[in-house]
Amino acid sequence: MRAVAKITILSLVLIMVFGLASTDNAEAAKYNWKIALEEIEGSVQHEWALEFKERLAEKSDGEINIDIYPYGALGSSSDISDQTINGIIEFAFSTPSWFATTIPEAGLFSLHYLWSNNMEVNKEVMANSDAIYNDLSGIYNDKGLKLLTVFHEGWQIWTSNKKITEPADFKGVKIRVMGDPVLIETYKEYGANAVRMSYSEVYSGLQLNQIDAQVQPYFANQEMKFYEQQEYLTEAKQLPFITGVIINKDFFDGLPKEYQNMITETATNMTDYIFELQAELNKERLDMMLEDKPSLEVVKLTEEQQAAFEKRAKNVWESYREDVGEEGSEILDKLIKEIEAAEEKYGE
Repeated sequence: MRAVAKITILSLVLIMVFGLASTDNAEAAKYNWKIALEEIEGSVQHEWALEFKERLAEKSDGEINIDIYPYGALGSSSDISDQTINGIIEFAFSTPSWFATTIPEAGLFSLHYLWSNNMEVNKEVMANSDAIYNDLSGIYNDKGLKLLTVFHEGWQIWTSNKKITEPADFKGVKIRVMGDPVLIETYKEYGANAVRMSYSEVYSGLQLNQIDAQVQPYFANQEMKFYEQQEYLTEAKQLPFITGVIINKDFFDGLPKEYQNMITETATNMTDYIFELQAELNKERLDMMLEDKPSLEVVKLTEEQQAAFEKRAKNVWESYREDVGEEGSEILDKLIKEIEAAEEKYGE
């Protein structure tokens, strides 16, 4: 109870201190809600939040205003997840990996080589998956949350000072990962030393040689300047960076039905918008990094090279199934079938 009280007090103080979040329409609005990001201004999440805010304001004739809090304004990723669970903020971005310790089933979003090489396939599944929005979402509900939407922000890119083309190249490499047990075990399978570290500490961690490598989409590597401390950018197509938007369930359930529908429909209808935006942003940011640091080398693994990593990663799939039991395995199997069906439609 003391821990919850401490989180609550700290969060309220932060909200008052950082009341400078976008509040232009707050006075005229009937509803004033908060959304916290895991990324800084100018990121994919920030662009999504701005568009979500604008669309809801328009659909509600100005009755809904959303204040946007970039990364760090209200604490770390785990902080904003806790604040959403406790009803301090209404919406938050939450990479499913952060929930894998309390919702082990969410670890399926961290399984390497689960998703298609065709991003159109991944977009389709993440927008419409029954495994995600029915089965997995029900587990989120049990934690007091509603899983509003899931989408990807581009491929996860390995950055390092050592060229990595096969698992043996990871031997002895200290790579920063989120606290998800699936990610930790996967990089151990590759031979790396997985290091848990806050997102805000990654740059200094690279600078001080506390870590040798890390993994983020291109846009994040550019905006957080991680590339300044690295020599290689490696595309292994092992995993898209998947993020989710969560809502406090009591808050959502207490809204009039028309506002519930407005929120869910708005999020669903933003699928194409955010898919196109992330692609543009990642290309733009890669070009910026290469222009700023011409010595950077982009390494694109061949299918044969990817297969060597995939073989190791599949060992973690089995560990995941053991951890989540029958229900979690059934969710994974359903998701696999959904991905395969989408590949038949769009191609691998």
